[in-house]
Amino acid sequence: MNRAIKVLLLSVFVAMLGLGIVSPIMPLYAESLGATYTQVGLLSSAWSTSRLIFSAPAGRLSDSTSKKKVIVAGMLTYAVVSLMYVIAWDFNSLLSFRFIHGLGSAMTMPIAMAYAAELSPEGEEGRYMGTMTFALFGGMGFGPLLGGSLTDMFSMSVPFYVMSGLTALRLALVMLFLPDLGSTTYAADEPKPSFRKVLSNKVLLASFVFRAVNALGRGAIMGFLAIFMTTAVADGGLELSVTAAGTVLSVGQLTSAVLQRPCGELADRYDKNKLIIMGGLVAVVGMATFPFTHSFWQVMAARLLFSAGSALMTPAITAIAAIEGRSLGIGTTMSVLQSAMSLGMMAGPLLSGILADMFSLKPIFWVGSAISLLGLGLFVVLQPRVDSKQVIV
Repeated sequence: MNRAIKVLLLSVFVAMLGLGIVSPIMPLYAESLGATYTQVGLLSSAWSTSRLIFSAPAGRLSDSTSKKKVIVAGMLTYAVVSLMYVIAWDFNSLLSFRFIHGLGSAMTMPIAMAYAAELSPEGEEGRYMGTMTFALFGGMGFGPLLGGSLTDMFSMSVPFYVMSGLTALRLALVMLFLPDLGSTTYAADEPKPSFRKVLSNKVLLASFVFRAVNALGRGAIMGFLAIFMTTAVADGGLELSVTAAGTVLSVGQLTSAVLQRPCGELADRYDKNKLIIMGGLVAVVGMATFPFTHSFWQVMAARLLFSAGSALMTPAITAIAAIEGRSLGIGTTMSVLQSAMSLGMMAGPLLSGILADMFSLKPIFWVGSAISLLGLGLFVVLQPRVDSKQVIV
């Protein structure tokens, strides 16, 4: 594996470690500023709205100029906004900082995945994407445990300082050691990459719709699983400590991380569509189980089931994007599919917050499961009837 991939792996791991550190405390931080459940959902939606707006333009820019330069610009944005969180004086300021943070994310993660996809040999896209998502889930896995522990031991401000320091570290790694591939070249009569061009591809259209609807259903986990675990039993929660909640989130992410590379190799050998469908069904069952849990170990089991399903489908769907993106502009393709996830995550947490304010925390997981199942059905209907199996030769 060449140096560029190693640098990308390390930088993605460090990036997601920093992001994971604040994930279990962000909803709690918002509550400390007086936010309602609906506003907590809006906080996650602001992040996703920003990513939706800026992901595709960032992808096009990376194809026409330089992926490294776009990644570096995104990392600088990350580092600054990480410190801005600490000075948030009310919910509106926190919401603004979260939106800016989404801009930094749109310029880094999908472009890093596109960089790796550009380097992946034909027939090994699943393995390369699985390796990248291993670093992604690995960082997100260790982060919540570390963030929960730092909050319990010190204060809610400390995780944000740590995230800023980690962002500065990965910025240095990328600037010093990541080669600049330059821009992607196109023939004079060849149409340039665009959102419309990507979605004119039926395979990618099916993937776009699936990721958007699936992310809409997952909004319950992204925005409210930590709150569900730490809320008092009398109010419909599990009354776990922040450290225990962070442990559940961490173990779930780490399990998904460990499974990414093997599942990526499966995606190179077997029908990717079938792997996506199987993984989606397992994840839906895991999500629907959360409301029935009553202890640390029960919610841990549900999280592991959800993680196994996610791990099975993630490398397959990113491998499809890598394969189809070779002729459409990999940076643009990856960013458009990232926009799909952002579209779902923009509405999902807000919907979950409204449901939680109207009813309670538990129904949002059932609604999320139903929406995710709908996304899976749409994927089956929209996917062209071709065998997407690819065998390594």
